[in-house]
Amino acid sequence: MMSILVARVKISPTGPGLNASTFEPLISDILPSGSKIRKVTEEPLAFGVFTVYSDIEFEDNPGALDVIEECINKLEQVSELETIAVSNTSTSTGEV
Repeated sequence: MMSILVARVKISPTGPGLNASTFEPLISDILPSGSKIRKVTEEPLAFGVFTVYSDIEFEDNPGALDVIEECINKLEQVSELETIAVSNTSTSTGEV
């Protein structure tokens, strides 16, 4: 059985007007197989600039988080990305 982890990533957009609703489809489209978005939220900073937080679920494989970070960093709307937390979920996947 493969355990599932959730990473919370903090995304600093390249400019104003880029918020959670902008990033959710962009991230969803580029995540590697076996990964998915659980939640995307935002915090206003100032002057229409938001910090975006995304909770991403992924299988606990070596290097999986690195691949996710690389994919998100490639988006032209991302100026900076920081993984601020990683935790186990209470759910495991596998065949029954």
